[in-house]
Amino acid sequence: MITGNDHIARLSKLTDRFITTIGEAAAWLNVVLIAVIITQVVLRYVFSKGLVRLEELQWHLYAVGILIGLSYCATHNTHIRLDLLHQRFPQRRKEVVDLLGTLFLLMPMVIVILMHSWPFVAESFRINEASDSVVGLPYRWVIKSFILISFGLLGLAGVSRIIRAVAFLIRRSR
Repeated sequence: MITGNDHIARLSKLTDRFITTIGEAAAWLNVVLIAVIITQVVLRYVFSKGLVRLEELQWHLYAVGILIGLSYCATHNTHIRLDLLHQRFPQRRKEVVDLLGTLFLLMPMVIVILMHSWPFVAESFRINEASDSVVGLPYRWVIKSFILISFGLLGLAGVSRIIRAVAFLIRRSR
């Protein structure tokens, strides 16, 4: 018989798979980033002509990779923490620490960043913001929208982590 907990655990796994798929797709941006960097270096040092658009594209690709990588790392438990202590904890204590950390540190930060970045991104979209440089990239709102996308994904990863921790603690308490 499938219980409510099974449905919730399944939802958590689906969420993790969704975030993993997006993270793995975004990882391919690193290939593009490397190609852009190499192109810019060759243009600058071989032909003495760098391009502002390529330099800005480097920043944008790097930013997207980092922002999307946040949720991927949270989903795969590869984020930075004080592993010196965490690795010595029994699994139950690890789950409690992760649950409390996610509830009281990660989720409030995600909420605050989403609340404050929404007007920032909306205004950029409204004015069709572009680079300050005349020869820079247009559509700056696209890169700014990744703040909302990435922290939305990080919030989903946090909810999924909370579900997994609670499910583990419930199973252990029976």
